[in-house]
Amino acid sequence: MSISPSPTAKTVCGVPVEVGTSGYYFRDWVGHFYPEGTKAEQMLEYYARHFSVLEINSTYYGIPKAQVFENMAQRVPEGFGFYVKVHQEVTHKREEPIPSLKLLHEAVSPLRERGMLRGFLAQFPYSFKKNPPATEYLVRLADWHLNRERLYIEFRHTSWYKPVVYQSLANHQLGFVNVDLPELPKLPPPTSEVTCGDGYIRFHGRNAEAWWGSDGGKRYDYDYSAAELNNWLPKLEEMAKKSGRIVIFMNNCFLGQAAKNAKMLMDMFDNNNPTQ
Repeated sequence: MSISPSPTAKTVCGVPVEVGTSGYYFRDWVGHFYPEGTKAEQMLEYYARHFSVLEINSTYYGIPKAQVFENMAQRVPEGFGFYVKVHQEVTHKREEPIPSLKLLHEAVSPLRERGMLRGFLAQFPYSFKKNPPATEYLVRLADWHLNRERLYIEFRHTSWYKPVVYQSLANHQLGFVNVDLPELPKLPPPTSEVTCGDGYIRFHGRNAEAWWGSDGGKRYDYDYSAAELNNWLPKLEEMAKKSGRIVIFMNNCFLGQAAKNAKMLMDMFDNNNPTQ
């Protein structure tokens, strides 16, 4: 099977920046991002023609067999990068995290063998606030992940947004995830922190009205304006001073808005990047 190459990385201040989305398999993207008539088995190959990285979020709900990742690896070009979200057992239930991590590490072996596995994402909930037990839990995860692919930590509560936390993450070789969220009490603001080599940003949309509602899908129904995305450029330049690479994922997946905004962001680098 002949696979088209992914686009080359953009740069900010000489540092490569790759943009993708949080997931790719969405039926409501057909007609918005995917052409009409696109079948499920055609989606990833089409996606990889437009983006060079992908964040896999479905592993939060269940860990598939290795063959699933083998099939994914066969549908993307060489050099494509995957970031894989850990299961909810690790971030939300937090009762038996190590067996869950081991199972996921075994499942993604086809990506690892091809050099496509870039790291793992641990997205903790708003209820996970900074306190001694929570801090000890992170250290436990860091100890197990040592010398494996990078584990990136996303916090949803501002209690973690402190210099001492950033330094602790760096000391334990954990990456930090910067976020774009609605302006609501105790939700984190935009930041430009880098704790372990590569910068990581996730855009979740700014739908404040639906953020705490029961309809989880509407939470991510948001279309960023060019001005809102452009306002991130100074922070990206700050991150570039501390990074070997920056990855950005759009998680506002409703009706393909993530793919649309990801492409807008890539165009922004071409148009506004002072180094190009």
